[in-house]
Amino acid sequence: MNALSDHLREQAAAHRASAAERPDDPRYARSAEALEALAGYADAGAEQGVFQMRYLLEHHVVDGRFAWPDGQCGRSIEHFGFDVPVRSEWDLEQFLMDLCDLAKSDAARHIGEHESTFDRDDAAAIAERFGLSVERVHDALDTGRRYKQLFVVGIPDWHEVDAAARAQLEALDGVIVAPGAKEVYGDPPPLLVKNLSAPSLDEARERVAQIVAIDAGALGVTASPRVI
Repeated sequence: MNALSDHLREQAAAHRASAAERPDDPRYARSAEALEALAGYADAGAEQGVFQMRYLLEHHVVDGRFAWPDGQCGRSIEHFGFDVPVRSEWDLEQFLMDLCDLAKSDAARHIGEHESTFDRDDAAAIAERFGLSVERVHDALDTGRRYKQLFVVGIPDWHEVDAAARAQLEALDGVIVAPGAKEVYGDPPPLLVKNLSAPSLDEARERVAQIVAIDAGALGVTASPRVI
């Protein structure tokens, strides 16, 4: 047993209760079953010392509890197996990998939201505590103090982004690259570069434009509602 598995089983139990109240909706029972399988997989991974579990348990547990039940991690766990069935062990492994990235985002958001309690001189220690890069700690503090913002930059569908350019975007600390929702942007939607830290809207647009080799004016950009 470990803090993450405990949280997964708690969420599974909550879905089991919801399934009993909504017997005509199979998604709650399906998600509960997936979360129970994930908890077992996490138990085994913790015992075997696999990277994902070492990282999550070392950096994202507070007072014996999983640190981010209400953040991006919590929302992702809540929806695990809900709409998309879990079909293999690969799905469990991939989810834990994704959870590591989400935990970094939750930790950075926590630092930004509580910037007054953190000393910039302690950035290296903060980074070690939360398993982040020192650069991301500084970005989180800057965002919390409004020195920087996060932006979402949209790359139009007609512009091809090759594998090298996409990899360069995804390597930017904290950035998520994913297609926009069709119901919001239409079909085909743009490719979104989310959580891009920059001092201004124009600098966020220019940074992406240089990477994907497009005129900056062709890119859409908006301030992100999320703290880094």
